[in-house]
Amino acid sequence: MSAAAWHLLTGEYPPRSGGVGEYTALLVHALAGEGLDVVVWGPAEASREGRMEVRPATFDRVGLRRLDRELNAFPAPRTLLVQYAPQAFGRRGMNVRFCRWVHSRARRGDLVRVMFHEPFVRFSLVRPQRNVLAAATRVMARLLLRAASIAYVSTPAWERLLRPLAPRGLGPMRWLPIPSTVPRVDDPEAVALLRARLGANRSAVHVVGHFGTYGGMITPLLEPALLAVLAPPSTSMALLLGDGGPAFAERLRRVDPSLEGRVVAPGRLPREALSVHLQACDVVVQPYPDGVSARRTTAMAPLAHGVPVVSNAGAFTEPQWRAGGIALASHPDPAALASAALDLLDDPARRRELAAAGVELYGREFSMRRTLERLLDG
Repeated sequence: MSAAAWHLLTGEYPPRSGGVGEYTALLVHALAGEGLDVVVWGPAEASREGRMEVRPATFDRVGLRRLDRELNAFPAPRTLLVQYAPQAFGRRGMNVRFCRWVHSRARRGDLVRVMFHEPFVRFSLVRPQRNVLAAATRVMARLLLRAASIAYVSTPAWERLLRPLAPRGLGPMRWLPIPSTVPRVDDPEAVALLRARLGANRSAVHVVGHFGTYGGMITPLLEPALLAVLAPPSTSMALLLGDGGPAFAERLRRVDPSLEGRVVAPGRLPREALSVHLQACDVVVQPYPDGVSARRTTAMAPLAHGVPVVSNAGAFTEPQWRAGGIALASHPDPAALASAALDLLDDPARRRELAAAGVELYGREFSMRRTLERLLDG
């Protein structure tokens, strides 16, 4: 490995699941594709392929001592890129020791860059037991910001939260959108066969999709929106993609027994099959309580696949989403989401127009190409 190697530190990496790990793997391959040497340090088996090397690492006291020794074997100056989310580095999201170690590496001459996938845990009056965690994650963020020569954020909203913790000399935080982690599979025959199995070759039967984990913040918006879209006289199908889909499908069928046979949830799929299932959708409904944003890979994946996206604006929505690449409700309102989806289902020309605009928006603003341009610019 050359002195110009990039060292990526991550608390997640395939085959260990997690959005940060999937993103990091994509980034590693992209950096190597640019002719850079890349070393990944994280919870993975040792491997080497071309310019990419993976070295197992842990971030406890013993692991950090070992990591010190192994990093010191590389020529200086070393560029460290930390893929940071508080919960990813262990100790129940309070690994202050790791952040102090990163700060010490900067003081010893390493060039530290930090990508903030998440900033910190917020203080809460409702759940005061989390306030110790909230305080610890602020200490962690402050240490990393003091260590960083450049800080990156997955959405500009994070800079507003992190800036009070940053030293005065740290420049503007650079926005690195999180691109789709689902590669597009070009298999029209497989898509057509799936749509036929779902009944979408019959008149007035559309496939209304959702991609996500069906967490407690999303389902209060998603459930009434989907029930409204599927209500009579609709004969459309719901295709629920992602972990938690089968349980949510059962929930919908309990609320409305007439949906039996019209709600399909395949559970976790390989990425190739997930790509085919996304392409089988006529629209996807992707509500977010804080608004659609560039950190939402569940919105990025259908956008990159040319599927019309119905979502909503919110506190974290970047201006780029208002340019027309998706059907955007002004706020997280199930009725508005359902109305936008039904309008699209009734207008195939508009669906084609929105799909093309979404692909263009993704390529221009959110793709890995844009990430590399911003990452390698200084």
